[in-house]
Amino acid sequence: MPVQKKTVRPQPKPDQVRELANEISRLALSKKAFDVSVLEIKELSSVADYFVMASGATDIQVRAICHAIEDGLRAKGIKPHHLEGMAGATWVLLDYVDVVVHVMQPRARDYYALEELWADAPKQEMKD
Repeated sequence: MPVQKKTVRPQPKPDQVRELANEISRLALSKKAFDVSVLEIKELSSVADYFVMASGATDIQVRAICHAIEDGLRAKGIKPHHLEGMAGATWVLLDYVDVVVHVMQPRARDYYALEELWADAPKQEMKD
């Protein structure tokens, strides 16, 4: 039986994780995402350190925002650990382990109200 090597991901520094969240916000804004915010959830959950929330008006815009994020980070050697929702593009999740990105159409964002669920998390609105 072949022995599989276990890959250990180097632990990023807290300022590197925050910079990743900021870079994701900038990439989303480059495709005219709106209501972009960063929720710092690291003291509330072990799921991630940050959620980046963004809205796109249509499925086409949501995909464009997600592609901009993926392409921009891939150019720096950063790939998502997990991606889901791209087919319907109502709510797309990009998981970068320490930063989880939620790009949603407004109706889905209002319905799921993640920001209300994480209301105790410090929140920063991101602008161009």
